[in-house]
Amino acid sequence: MAVTQVKRSVHKKQSAHTKKKAYRRVFHFPQTRGKMIEDVEFSTSTDYHNISINFQDKTALNFSIETGFTLEPDYSDWKSGNQRVIRTWSPIRAQG
Repeated sequence: MAVTQVKRSVHKKQSAHTKKKAYRRVFHFPQTRGKMIEDVEFSTSTDYHNISINFQDKTALNFSIETGFTLEPDYSDWKSGNQRVIRTWSPIRAQG
């Protein structure tokens, strides 16, 4: 019996926007636009992990994080349009 091969059409031209969606999701928080940051805090314990961005108007944007992560913080300059890392910190691994 002969083996039949199926040819699939391949789209040669895909937009870069579509390719980026495959590996990255971006979320925006419009309530924070234009606010002045007072402090950024990262807290971790065996059962709770949180990043808080505290604003001068006494509001805060909080990110609660599930266990099983590694946080690799860096501080960067993007003024030229390209990232220039100014400072990195040692990775922070979740306890648990």
